[in-house]
Amino acid sequence: MIGLRNGIKIEDLLTNNKVVIPMYRMKVDNKYGFIDRIGSYIIEPQYKDAYDFSDGLAWVRTSEGKKGYINKDNNMIIEEEADFYGDFHNGLARISKNGIDYCIDKYGEVVTLPLYNKIHGINADQTIVVEVDGKMGLINNINEYIIRPEWDYLGEISEGLATVRKDGKVGFINYMGTIAIEPVFHSASPFSEGLAVATLDGEHYGFIDSTGAFVIEPKYYQLKPFSEGLAGFRLKSGGKWGYLDFLGEVAIKPKFQSVEPFKGGLAEVDIKDRSGFIDHGGKNIIQCVFSTVKSFQDGLAFVNYNGEWGYLDKRGRWIFKPRGFDLW
Repeated sequence: MIGLRNGIKIEDLLTNNKVVIPMYRMKVDNKYGFIDRIGSYIIEPQYKDAYDFSDGLAWVRTSEGKKGYINKDNNMIIEEEADFYGDFHNGLARISKNGIDYCIDKYGEVVTLPLYNKIHGINADQTIVVEVDGKMGLINNINEYIIRPEWDYLGEISEGLATVRKDGKVGFINYMGTIAIEPVFHSASPFSEGLAVATLDGEHYGFIDSTGAFVIEPKYYQLKPFSEGLAGFRLKSGGKWGYLDFLGEVAIKPKFQSVEPFKGGLAEVDIKDRSGFIDHGGKNIIQCVFSTVKSFQDGLAFVNYNGEWGYLDKRGRWIFKPRGFDLW
């Protein structure tokens, strides 16, 4: 393995055998720019507003009021005036103008017709979840229906299945619209690592497999999806959070105010209204001292300490440090 600075491995930056250099949004003196993984500016602070990069593009607003998407060379390749701008996912982004949703591609071309009341999601295969007259369906990127609008709710496809709701009951369909799990649940989450959170009565939650059978019995007050083999659980209102393994056994004892799914070996947890990160063994790797944290992305976590934002690596070392932070 070839090492880079700060313990970064070249393998972590490879996408389709090409090196992808991650970029991270940072605000300094009320202007947004973008830094790399060692804290150096790639794009100096200059924008009045900005989103994170996603799919190689980031939405920005200039000091002159120009709005659109820049690439990593800081060229505005899509200039677009809209009321809402979404991130790019799977080559498409949702925008909204005058109450109508559209999807645009990376050339700024509109790929959906103004027939839909709302666009709810974009799948990996560029199929698009749409709403028409209060019902939801699925189209491809040339506006052909794959699933006609007949569902009260239709989620994005995850692990080949999408959550649907009709007449107050929730089930799952496949990408062709065929029912895979009958709508018998009060609610259910998307599938993650082969299992989905589900409840029959809205009070007791467990995990089902792709046949709809409970493999972890519904006895929990709250559950989070599985991620890296662990799932957050809480047994009662006001109780502490811990983590379960795939057998339903307690892997990390309940001791947290709140928890999030694992990502890159670490999970965000809260203790006494302060946030930090633990590893798979429940060990506190980054202290719970932050006002807010956002999960690790490309090896860095965006954290807030008393109103100021900065970036940490997975060892808890500052890559970009908030002014006034003097604990470490």
